[in-house]
Amino acid sequence: MPRIPPALQVFPTLTRFAIRPRRLAEVPIGGPASSVSAKALQQSAIHLYHDLGVLVFAGCSVREVRRIGDVLKEIVALGGQGGLVTRLDAWEGEVVRRREKSVEEKDLYKSLDEKRTGIIKPTALLQLATSRFEKTFKERIPELKSAKDIDIRETQVILPASPPPRGIINKTVDGPRRLPIESFTTMGVNRVSGFTIGETRFFTVGSNNYVGGARVDYMMLKYDEKKDSKDKSANVSVTPYWGHGKLKQRRRASDETQGAIFDDVVSKVMQPLWDVERSVWATKAEELAKKEKKEARKGEAIIPNQGLLERLYKDKEQ
Repeated sequence: MPRIPPALQVFPTLTRFAIRPRRLAEVPIGGPASSVSAKALQQSAIHLYHDLGVLVFAGCSVREVRRIGDVLKEIVALGGQGGLVTRLDAWEGEVVRRREKSVEEKDLYKSLDEKRTGIIKPTALLQLATSRFEKTFKERIPELKSAKDIDIRETQVILPASPPPRGIINKTVDGPRRLPIESFTTMGVNRVSGFTIGETRFFTVGSNNYVGGARVDYMMLKYDEKKDSKDKSANVSVTPYWGHGKLKQRRRASDETQGAIFDDVVSKVMQPLWDVERSVWATKAEELAKKEKKEARKGEAIIPNQGLLERLYKDKEQ
């Protein structure tokens, strides 16, 4: 994998701007020769708007601009870049898209290393996620708004480290600007384990940069207090409360459904993008790749000879 994305090597001027095109070896410029893994497909989707920006910078014909417009229409129809990335998670059931409250300064990393500046801290991400899950619970299960005999307990919390999150501070000519964020959330019941599972992904509004996500597993319990009329003591029985049937049963779609989702995204969005790349600047990327391989071979040829000279010099000293 190159140190920087191929687009930034072919068009060095782009390094002056906050643009992050993909750099996946599995998805070269112009598209792969064979099928792409689900992980690589999702990673590519995270860079969609940036890859489209490279095409515009490279220079397109009127026909190619129209093709880019068609790709954008498909992305918007699938819920924007954030909706597309979430769709590739293959969640089953309704995905709720919401604008989130603004993140406070204390919830962001401050660092001299610009790669971390503006990234939301894990504690803040979890707080945003659990707040969204609680609101979704109450929307899906009205009894939770007033019921005093139902308890929701967290049993597992996961903050995925991949794909790596981006910051929410955007550099502009007028100085840094804080970007608002939105969430894509789903909740479902696993009736085998008895857990209710909430998952959410956060993206910046407009640019749709991925800024983090979370999964929380819950156990929903119902308390039933029964008083003994003789000694006036109370016995509390606790039973699971996930049999309400108001949330989807499975968290993940079936393998067949997942395959259909991936094929749909590739045919409507990714393949048209790769086709335009192939016609606009794939040849420049190929020339760059050939040049790098040639330089690498030269380096491999130099290293053994250098070692031989060093050994001869040592033998002469002895």
